[in-house]
Amino acid sequence: MSQFFLRTNKTEGKAPLYVRTRRKGILFCVSTGIMVDVKEWMKAQKSLSAMQRYERTEEGVRVHNLQVEVMKTIDALYAEDKVQSKEDKKVIEQAVSNVVNGTVEDIQQTAKVATEKSRSTVLGFYYYFYAGISDGSIRHGNNSDYSPGTVVVWKAFGESLRGYCKKDIPFDDIDKPFADKFTLYLMKQGYMPNTINKKVSCFRKLCNLAAMEGYNKNAVSLRVWKDRAVKEIEKRAEIYLTDEEIDAMYDMQLSGENEIVRDIFLLGYFSCQRYSDYCKLREENFITYNKSGLITLTQKKTGKKVEVPIFDDRVYELCEKYHYDFPNMDVQKMNLKIKAVGAELAKTVPSFSEKYVTVLTTAEKRAEKTYEKLLAKKSKGIKFTENERKWFHKLDKLAKIRNGSPLWERNKHGEIVRAKYELICSHTARRSGTTNLYKLGVLSDLELRSITGHESQKNFEGYIRIGISEQAQRVGDKIKAAMEAKRQVDK
Repeated sequence: MSQFFLRTNKTEGKAPLYVRTRRKGILFCVSTGIMVDVKEWMKAQKSLSAMQRYERTEEGVRVHNLQVEVMKTIDALYAEDKVQSKEDKKVIEQAVSNVVNGTVEDIQQTAKVATEKSRSTVLGFYYYFYAGISDGSIRHGNNSDYSPGTVVVWKAFGESLRGYCKKDIPFDDIDKPFADKFTLYLMKQGYMPNTINKKVSCFRKLCNLAAMEGYNKNAVSLRVWKDRAVKEIEKRAEIYLTDEEIDAMYDMQLSGENEIVRDIFLLGYFSCQRYSDYCKLREENFITYNKSGLITLTQKKTGKKVEVPIFDDRVYELCEKYHYDFPNMDVQKMNLKIKAVGAELAKTVPSFSEKYVTVLTTAEKRAEKTYEKLLAKKSKGIKFTENERKWFHKLDKLAKIRNGSPLWERNKHGEIVRAKYELICSHTARRSGTTNLYKLGVLSDLELRSITGHESQKNFEGYIRIGISEQAQRVGDKIKAAMEAKRQVDK
């Protein structure tokens, strides 16, 4: 397992990254020579989303690529038995220096040697594969690039993989107990069930890809990965906005970024598309066919072409407002701001304040544990460090806002509860549009899927968020209508 970190008291300026790696029971701490902006690096450490934003910057791209090459080089040194004791630290330092300070050709050659000699191991093949999907040299079977979102998923899987595999292992060592213990490891790390299934799926795909390329000869490793059945109580609450709530949102008087976010969200609602698609709609996506308006696009995630009928003239009002050129909006900012819009609506629309039982994310669980530890430290009169003081101030303020117990609000059963507006995100637009069209009862599932682009009926059904009570009412209304029709016939 390896970790990149700064070893400096500076809060601004440049400083070199160090890499800490433990293999075969030996801990090495080596300066990589990768220079980073201290302030920007520290900001990136605050969360996964912050790191993702950093890695989209010019410096972040450079640093990330060098980190990948450093890790592949270290793995190759161990694979070739060039590092066996603490005395071999200079071997690592020299190899890392060659990678970071060498020419582009030197780096590419080092990477090539490292990957070729270590692909027969789990971590070695992972680094080879991750580097390939990151730079585009490895593509899907249909010859399309891996999407940025998929690359992020594989990066997160790599972090868990390194945490679980304390030492690099060959594919031959993978069996059912190994796979079961990986799932248990993820559960102990506090990951949500759906996230665990994603990571298990990545491990399954890694074994299959290695087998396809001839590096994995272990047939057992292809059959031992099983997804967990996810219970409803283990899932985060997924809400949808009703037609009436959408109308209220449309009629709001807003300005600035909140207005932009609201309008982009509504475009997502009317189109029933993912954020990666509806945030990029432009004039060329709006066409007329036989006097009917259509939104035509090729979905970024699936590569599937869909055409969505424009059934509400408010779509044109939104588009003309921005001359069919909507401002760019980062998805993280979108998710933050749309909650603020919902909070404002809650002042006049009571349904936005309704509480829903949900669960905490891994990051939220960690935040609550941190807050509990800081509260205990404060009660004992132990002085905070500067960093602890900042965290306590931030978390304490959050606890008071949310009536925390200790940090997040809970009901009398101890379950986490959130107001509806807190659960709104960019994807709520697609879920709401799909659910409200379904509730009309005039389109078949196949017709709805032609709009949303869902290939699988199972995945499509996951978007229909009608509650149990609402579904029971719909069933009851149909029964009453049928019984009334029968009475009319009997007369």
